[in-house]
Amino acid sequence: MKTHPVHAGYRISVASLVCCAVVIGIFILMIVARAPAWWLLPMFVVTEVVVYKTFSVTVRRRRRDVALLRCFGASRAQVFNGVIAEAAWVGVTGAVVGLVSVFVLLERMNFDLGVFAALVGAVGAVLAALVPAIRASRIPPSGPSQV
Repeated sequence: MKTHPVHAGYRISVASLVCCAVVIGIFILMIVARAPAWWLLPMFVVTEVVVYKTFSVTVRRRRRDVALLRCFGASRAQVFNGVIAEAAWVGVTGAVVGLVSVFVLLERMNFDLGVFAALVGAVGAVLAALVPAIRASRIPPSGPSQV
């Protein structure tokens, strides 16, 4: 049985997952509450930076594990897809947090706007994790450099 790279080594920490989910949730709450654009754009940037930094740290911690997986035959695409899959799950978790908070706080839910907000949360997390995923896929099978 092959182990997929997303299941190997260090996981995203609970604190990082909660932080990302809360930031994505707040962004979704702002979308559904129809916040003005001058609030949405900075919040989008903050959300992307938080998710990017989280995945950069996670990839940095996993360097040895990814190198070992590459030695055992994991391809660059498998490593890339593993990081992207984890980012998608973080985005979906944040979207659920946001939609639940909308339902609890605003007591109203527009289905179309809710679906749009959930897609923004999930796709935004995947976009923020692209660069760390590319870095993870470029880890050579020989292991990380000692720089």
